[in-house]
Amino acid sequence: MSDAKPKAAAVLALARAEAGAVFHELQRRADAAEADAMRLRALLIRCDTEIAQLRDELRLLHVETPDLRTRLELVRENRRQAEQLVALRRALGGGAWRAEARVRPAFGT
Repeated sequence: MSDAKPKAAAVLALARAEAGAVFHELQRRADAAEADAMRLRALLIRCDTEIAQLRDELRLLHVETPDLRTRLELVRENRRQAEQLVALRRALGGGAWRAEARVRPAFGT
């Protein structure tokens, strides 16, 4: 029976050491996860701040230039029409419009 006490104490010490190592590893992982969460939270705050600033700038642009949306739509439509014009000229065979382009200034210049 005297042999059982030292064996039990050794097993207990080994179990405590293993439990301590597992605890420290889990604590390290928890600390790393918390640091990651803080980093991601800071990134989210920075992105939210940038979005808010951009929204403020857009609101200011709309106040300063009430017809901004219309102008942007016109620019998009002009680009679309210019691309369509180029496609139609290419579809015509190309030769005639190239000679014409040398005589007249190009679209948009």
